[in-house]
Amino acid sequence: MSFLCLSAFDRWACTSQSARIRQLSSISVARYIFPIPFILWSLVNIPFLLYSDLVPPIFTCFFTNDLFMRIGVLFLSPVLTVLLPLIVLILFGLLTYRNIRLVSHIRQQPNQTRMSTWEQQMTRMMLTQTLLSIFCTLPRAIYIVYAIATLDESTKRTFDEMSIVALVDQLTVSITSINFASSFYIFLLASPRFRQTIQMYLKRGLHLGQNQVTPTKNIALTATTHTGRQTARGTIQPIVQS
Repeated sequence: MSFLCLSAFDRWACTSQSARIRQLSSISVARYIFPIPFILWSLVNIPFLLYSDLVPPIFTCFFTNDLFMRIGVLFLSPVLTVLLPLIVLILFGLLTYRNIRLVSHIRQQPNQTRMSTWEQQMTRMMLTQTLLSIFCTLPRAIYIVYAIATLDESTKRTFDEMSIVALVDQLTVSITSINFASSFYIFLLASPRFRQTIQMYLKRGLHLGQNQVTPTKNIALTATTHTGRQTARGTIQPIVQS
């Protein structure tokens, strides 16, 4: 989700009318921002390594510290993994759509058709990715709300109830993981230009390009012309004067 949020920020920056904001959408800036998610999530997960362990009777990984359990369940899980990414995606998605609308209005008439096609593709990809992200993270959000509401009763559950809760937990995590592979398929289905680029690179990589055959008609005509000239020259008899 972190890189999806960064990609949403990049789309907003590259479509902005401000030159200063457009400079944020560059490789040099990306090199500085790229390590930030790794550092942030490494710092966030250090307490999980210290205060988590396999808890009997089903030996699932759970908190061993009550204070950190409340912090993780009430703040870290719902905010960092659900609410904050959704807010960022929706916010920058709306801002990107606003930038595209503004750009389409200030363009001259000859460029309206080209910008309209590009605007439709960007809008379709943006809305599809945002809706898919909401759809994928909504089950996780519902489960987190349920876990928070039943936090005090978690110690009184039976073995079967704990197994069902653990299964639902893993299912919601798996559904949320769809976001990591959604961008490629969204771009592939929504953008004809992206599909053409993929086809071009596949043909180039697999050597599936059509072989071009040079026509031989001109070569045959040239050969015939040269042969005719040589024959004509051979039949000319020299005139000898006495």
